[in-house]
Amino acid sequence: MIMLATFAVCVTVTMRTYAERGSAERKFDEMNTDVQKIHQANLSLRRDIERLHKDPWAIEAAARTRLNMVRSNEVVVPLE
Repeated sequence: MIMLATFAVCVTVTMRTYAERGSAERKFDEMNTDVQKIHQANLSLRRDIERLHKDPWAIEAAARTRLNMVRSNEVVVPLE
């Protein structure tokens, strides 16, 4: 009887450990995926920063879209 109880405890502990390990592996994979997405976003932002530092057309496009700026010789016609 004692042997059977000991075996049952060992099997229970082993199964619980296996389940927790699987859960930890899934969380690890999800975190790795999130890290990769963040790295890609950072690379994209770095490219944008470099382009804004070097390319005058990119600076103008950013000023027009983000700040609604226009040149002094342009006429703005609001459409509603």
